[in-house]
Amino acid sequence: MTTIVLAAFIKGGRVLMVRRAASKRHYPEHWDLVGGHAETDEPLDVTLVREAREEVGVTPVVFRYLGCFEDSQCETIYHLYEVTGWLEGEPRLIGDEHIDLAWVALDSANFPTPLAHPEVMKFLSVA
Repeated sequence: MTTIVLAAFIKGGRVLMVRRAASKRHYPEHWDLVGGHAETDEPLDVTLVREAREEVGVTPVVFRYLGCFEDSQCETIYHLYEVTGWLEGEPRLIGDEHIDLAWVALDSANFPTPLAHPEVMKFLSVA
């Protein structure tokens, strides 16, 4: 089973969402959280920091584990973290994994669609 770490960057009652590139194998052009694959034997918090730096150019420094869920279709387990403090300024797109970035109100039923992982929303309602 593949292990993925997702980062829910939270600021002012909003969560950072990124739109996956059309070239992505799973969930192309879907909205998602920042994150990616854990390397073999890599601790989850190390994956969180590495992926955040690679995808949005910031380093999480205040975060907490929210839980996990499985995607049996992709044989993947997702670990979700809430990130409320980071260094290096505001998150910005780095590289070509994502094509858009948006801060979305947590109390809104109007999350961008399509969502890669609707399961994430139940975790964010308690964040």
